Amino acid sequence: MRKSALGILLLGVIAGLLLTWRLNHVWFASFAIAVGIIVLSAAIVGLARDGWRQTSGENLSSRGFRPGTVSGMGVMDPGLRRDYSPILPAVVTRRRTGTRAPRRAVPSKVPSAAAAKPARSGGPRRRKETLLPDATITLAAERRAAGIDDLFVELDLELIGLVPVKRKVEEIGSLLLVDRARQRFGLSASRPNLHMCFTGAPGTGKTTVALMMADLLYRLGYLEKGHLVHAMRDDLVAEYIGQTAPKTKQVLERAMGGVLFIDEAYTLYRAEDSKDYGQECIDILMQVMENQRDKLVVILAGYKDRMDRFFDSNPGMSSRVAHHLDFADYDVDELLSIGQLMLDRTSYYLSDEAEATLRDYLSVRMTQPRFANARSVRNELENARLRHAFRLAADPERQWTKDDLMRLEPSDVLP
Repeated sequence: MRKSALGILLLGVIAGLLLTWRLNHVWFASFAIAVGIIVLSAAIVGLARDGWRQTSGENLSSRGFRPGTVSGMGVMDPGLRRDYSPILPAVVTRRRTGTRAPRRAVPSKVPSAAAAKPARSGGPRRRKETLLPDATITLAAERRAAGIDDLFVELDLELIGLVPVKRKVEEIGSLLLVDRARQRFGLSASRPNLHMCFTGAPGTGKTTVALMMADLLYRLGYLEKGHLVHAMRDDLVAEYIGQTAPKTKQVLERAMGGVLFIDEAYTLYRAEDSKDYGQECIDILMQVMENQRDKLVVILAGYKDRMDRFFDSNPGMSSRVAHHLDFADYDVDELLSIGQLMLDRTSYYLSDEAEATLRDYLSVRMTQPRFANARSVRNELENARLRHAFRLAADPERQWTKDDLMRLEPSDVLP
């Protein structure tokens, strides 16, 4: 009701009713009751109108709700929950305000070493109770409470090699885990800078690690949603004046609460082009990375030498990136292990002769241009499956065994 004049009027009506009851005047009582009914009706209409206004599409959109995407309006506006809580039963309030765990966005590009990731075990689980000074905790219990053990196991299983990268991810996870434990004792500390730079050639697992990092930050409670938005220069920089800022801000809005992964980030800056609008995008990114780092994590990715030149040209951006992870090229043995992992998922395997053939092929291919590490291995194995299927289909009357349908031969790997 939030209107002092209406409150005073209602108070006057109540006083009049009490006075009428005291004096026992029938005509005055009738008049006071009629006025009370009119005022009460006006109050109900005003309250209904205020509720209708607060639940309008425009108002909910400004508060971050999207009525069109929520089936049956299963979410109540926080303001209405506060206003109606005295008159709504507690069970109704809980049921109407319940939220579902956010679904993870699938990036538009996933490297070949990445596999389908299992569903997350739930939202960020922060313990709000403060422990006594003489209490003790174990970080193993905190890991289990956050549900991140399976994530580190997946990191070891899904990524071949990359020992320095895995160690860096574990260091970041340990920092956030200890910070989480400190908060349980009421020890406050500034939020660590989580913006990162991933450098390396294509197909070395940068996007896979970015997905896992988004999941890790979400489970530990440092990201509200934990989704990943994949973007490149064309998604951020426009061709005409006045269009870059809205384009960049739109991508940033989609990424809020999660991770913005900018692939080939060095392309944002083109010093040789005086009419390029990439610098405008960089300025907006730097502002958001500094002022809203509690809502968004930005990961820049690209070749190491080109990213170094990018940071030299934009020292402000370099100072905002705290963690640098270098993804080294795979050697032949690691590429073969990646290939075996891919084949295991599809129920194929290489014969001994086919494995030796693939090793020789990769040793030569690694020295050639446009080699993309795990992606090149994936493409070669896809071609091997095509040649294998064509070889079997060429003899349609022959009796093939289960092993024949699974085994790749040298002629399949390299015709």
